[in-house]
Amino acid sequence: MGGVLPENSLAALREGMVKADGIEFDLRLTKDGHVVLHHDRKPMIPKHEKAGRPTYVEDWTLDELREFGAETLDELLADPVISTAWREQAKVGVIEIKRPHPRYIGRGSWNDDKRDIPHMAELTAKVSEALEEAEIPAQNTVLYAFHPRMQVVVKRSGWTRSWSRLTPNLPPYGSGALQRAVASPSFIRNSFARLVRKQRQAGSPMMPCALDYLHGIQHLLPLGRKVGLRGRGRERLTSIRGGYPVYVWPAPYRMEGALIDAGLSAISDSVTDPHPRHVDGRLRWKRMATAPLDGAMPRVASDAEAECKIKELDKDVSPWSELGHEDHRRLLDTWRKRWRWTRTLEDLLADVGEGGSTMPWEAVRMVGHRGAGKTPRPVLHRTTSQT
Repeated sequence: MGGVLPENSLAALREGMVKADGIEFDLRLTKDGHVVLHHDRKPMIPKHEKAGRPTYVEDWTLDELREFGAETLDELLADPVISTAWREQAKVGVIEIKRPHPRYIGRGSWNDDKRDIPHMAELTAKVSEALEEAEIPAQNTVLYAFHPRMQVVVKRSGWTRSWSRLTPNLPPYGSGALQRAVASPSFIRNSFARLVRKQRQAGSPMMPCALDYLHGIQHLLPLGRKVGLRGRGRERLTSIRGGYPVYVWPAPYRMEGALIDAGLSAISDSVTDPHPRHVDGRLRWKRMATAPLDGAMPRVASDAEAECKIKELDKDVSPWSELGHEDHRRLLDTWRKRWRWTRTLEDLLADVGEGGSTMPWEAVRMVGHRGAGKTPRPVLHRTTSQT
């Protein structure tokens, strides 16, 4: 596909599911109870269309949003490329449910995180129903949100699949700078080790982790032992997590090699980046888990050589879902030793579904953030003819 694909569009999600090991995407609930693929609090519509329109997505009906290109979770699950990969090929769906703006809820203080629980529980229940109907394996799905009361949300909704919580807690209002400022105390007081401990205790199969905990000057701010992606910092990281799966966002192209070496999965904005090599010259193979290579990624002398090698591998490498039990055992044993996973090989094999439809969360993956990456969403124009 050419050109930039809008984030959270079916086209972007299809691209991410094909080119990587899975997708991450955002969901909101419309006024008339439909689940739409949408990240931003407000619909992006032309200025001349805004007069008399509601401010927030949650105050729009699906039909109103469709005029400006909205797509739904039901349509995603009906897409044969996406649904087949998610259901049968061990690809993952990492789902973020979005909190509405406090003005939409309309009562209490803006930092009252209890008042949007009913809304979030209704959204979660609808997502659960849609996944069950589409027969998406629970092992291939995790739900999360920037919400400090996720445990209450999932209990009220009847959600029975895996869930996690995004930390530090970004409020559902304000600019990115304001959100980071409000969240900074939470970031500072929650060390990486404390986050791992909390997620384990909650029973989450993985921990979403901001890159700021691992890289850059910011990673020195949180209390407790500092972790990193190189040297002693990486050794501490490996020791603290004890094989516990960690999914890092954002995961820019230049950081992919370091994340892989540390045994971390990448929620990547660079799935459609054309570079065929990592910055250190290694082959850039973006389906590390679901089309696993034998051995480490080879170094190649040039982009041209790398492109030829990738074309060969596309033809020759068998996907995880087509491998047999002994190949699964061999690969899991290799990965377990390389990244020092602590679960036994038999426990890991127990997470492999019939026909290779699932795999352990420990597997190091590249996941397409919002499908094919975070992109400046263009102002949406009507998709229907105007009278």
